[in-house]
Amino acid sequence: MDKNSKLELENSREYHFVILGYNEFKDIYANLTSNLNFYRFQNKGKVETKEVIYDVSDNTLTDSGIVISILEENNKHTLKVRKISRLQGNLKRPPKTYVLGRVEKGEEPKDYSLQVSSAIDDAFPINFTTDIDDFVKKTVAKIEVDIEGTRYNIICGSGYRASILFENATYKDLKTGKKVSRAGVTLLLPREPRPESEELLKVIDRKVCELALYNYSRFEIASQLLYPKVSEVEGQTETDEDSSEE
Repeated sequence: MDKNSKLELENSREYHFVILGYNEFKDIYANLTSNLNFYRFQNKGKVETKEVIYDVSDNTLTDSGIVISILEENNKHTLKVRKISRLQGNLKRPPKTYVLGRVEKGEEPKDYSLQVSSAIDDAFPINFTTDIDDFVKKTVAKIEVDIEGTRYNIICGSGYRASILFENATYKDLKTGKKVSRAGVTLLLPREPRPESEELLKVIDRKVCELALYNYSRFEIASQLLYPKVSEVEGQTETDEDSSEE
């Protein structure tokens, strides 16, 4: 890991949106830009990322709201720890993401078990019955999320900057090989509260009828798609044609 790396709260907050009906990215983009006259959209080009989520065999960490992952983007690998809220509905709080630092390709969280367990101790006071370091040493890769898309910066004359990603994401269970693909939109807003952020969310909610806010973290989306509960399966009205098992 980088020598000077330290536990830092990620400076952006993710909002995931589901695309309703059979709308396309171009329609959503056109609607956004027409309703955000005082903002400029800057095309940053194609994006490809891969995030691998780790846990112990019985999912003790994620069941406790702790998500450990390594994100690969632009040939850089970043170790992250998230705390996701287990509350439901309006009580659900946005996840907190901490960046531990850069790691080498092929390295895993267990290679930095002391740093990861220390971060969990410092940031998330959770009562484990055994040493957290022991849990981290036993983690294995569970879920892989591959994303391809196009990213735009959203720029305002006030100096405000956010970004939006029009994405195609593939969620894969690394043990069974099951895959589920979904198109969606991810909005990345500054973590610090800003009136511009509120305006962006309000415009999407009221004007961009092609999108619906998905109040879940990336890990929770993966879990719902890969391991749907019986009630969720029975409630589906359409066949998941883009799911497949290898």
